Amino acid sequence: MATAIITSDQDAIVSEVEIAAPPERIFQALIDPAQAKQWGSSPSFTMKIWEMDARPGGKWRFLCKDNSGKPNAYGVNEFDHTGEILEIDPPRLLVYTWLANFHDDPKRKTVVRWELTPTPIGTRLKVTHSGLAKEHRARKDYAGGWPGLLQAIKAFAEKSRP
Repeated sequence: MATAIITSDQDAIVSEVEIAAPPERIFQALIDPAQAKQWGSSPSFTMKIWEMDARPGGKWRFLCKDNSGKPNAYGVNEFDHTGEILEIDPPRLLVYTWLANFHDDPKRKTVVRWELTPTPIGTRLKVTHSGLAKEHRARKDYAGGWPGLLQAIKAFAEKSRP
């Protein structure tokens, strides 16, 4: 089961999960649009766009639609996320900036860092989303959201392995 903590300085969410699949498999699921659209959609959200130029300086974007049909705390029904790749070292590290249209300050860059560590059963997947000290609402939602996303990646990678 995926876990999540908010760091004591309130700046980051750290979420982790163990996946019974090799790091190479999980890394591909993180960067490949066709795979990301599979694990990134749920009954609550539909991933409409997933783009990633997986190289240093490359741009990425994902757009998902809220399927609830109800007003949400952010006043948007499409959540737009964009950024730039800062570091990439397949299959162990992916780091990118993260901007979101629903943040208190949509121009404030945060950083998402994916670390993949081999384990006896597969991979320890850890995501750290930092730069959230001034994003009070989003930080709380990310603390609940990242574990669900990691569980979705886990289910996808374990189900679709060769």
